[in-house]
Amino acid sequence: MQVQNGYLGTYFSAQSDGIYRFQFDSDTGIITGPELYYTAPDSKYLSLYHGQLASPIVKDGKAGVCLIDTAGERPRLTGELFEETGSACYVIQDDAFIYTANYHEGSILIYRKEPGGITLYKRIETGYKAGCHQILFHGRIMMVPCLIRDRILLFDMDRDFAEAGSITFPKGTGPRHGVFDQAHKRFFLVSELSNELFLYEAGDGPQFTLKSVQKLLPEGRVWSPAAISAAIRLSPDERFLYLSTRHADLITVYRLHGFEAEMIQQTESGGSYPRDFIITGDSKFLLAVNRYEGGLVSFRLDPDTGMLTELCSRVPAPEAVSVVLAPEAASVVLAPPV
Repeated sequence: MQVQNGYLGTYFSAQSDGIYRFQFDSDTGIITGPELYYTAPDSKYLSLYHGQLASPIVKDGKAGVCLIDTAGERPRLTGELFEETGSACYVIQDDAFIYTANYHEGSILIYRKEPGGITLYKRIETGYKAGCHQILFHGRIMMVPCLIRDRILLFDMDRDFAEAGSITFPKGTGPRHGVFDQAHKRFFLVSELSNELFLYEAGDGPQFTLKSVQKLLPEGRVWSPAAISAAIRLSPDERFLYLSTRHADLITVYRLHGFEAEMIQQTESGGSYPRDFIITGDSKFLLAVNRYEGGLVSFRLDPDTGMLTELCSRVPAPEAVSVVLAPEAASVVLAPPV
């Protein structure tokens, strides 16, 4: 039996108060827990990197980020800093820095990891209520999908994060989250408001060529007008693409053929309002969090077809937003600022 620790980020509520830890049996797909691991109200999105867990946090009316060492049985706080007026919706880290995207402030904050804690390295303003929803890296280009502004802002890290253009979308698209293949030749993006999958060919630097756009909610079926898509993940072998859609409560699976994507499955998410999900490194399971009902669920995957075949386990996870699994299913390699 192979048991891994996993962690959940949550919205602050009467039922949730921070980061929760669960155990996952990678042989059977069974989940146990979760239990409160660290009190970090409004932790939302988590980043796990080499045993270090970065999380948004709100304390005493202030918002910021904390860094936790998960090596021991108990969490060990290694740093925290409060430089934001509201909790960030996205966080990612590398060896030297923690990056947060603040949806309401419209700001990107870059924190430096120091031996004695965390310091603020740089603040980038993208416009009040720009809807900053993610941070990605393409070589030395930092990419920030701004949902409300219907564009992805590009920043040149070699020029002190100077603006380097943007990728624009029709009004009301709401670009949310994206993912690259390992070679950084293909870029896949899901839109929240228009529920579409965008496929790009990625060139060197800030060059992106749109190859196709597909609707996630095909005609011929009545969908909730409130349906909004959320997360996007690429399978470890890069043969399949997975997306979640809230209010429709769906996981959608695409089979990839170069720059073409073929929808092969749409199945229930195991609950209500699916947010984040992850795919295990062996492509045998998909773990998803449903914010309102259903909690944290695990599905068995068929590695050959990429499809979800059965629901293996379900545990309560109120207000869950994000899920990470240790050891990391896929390494995150970023180019740190200089």
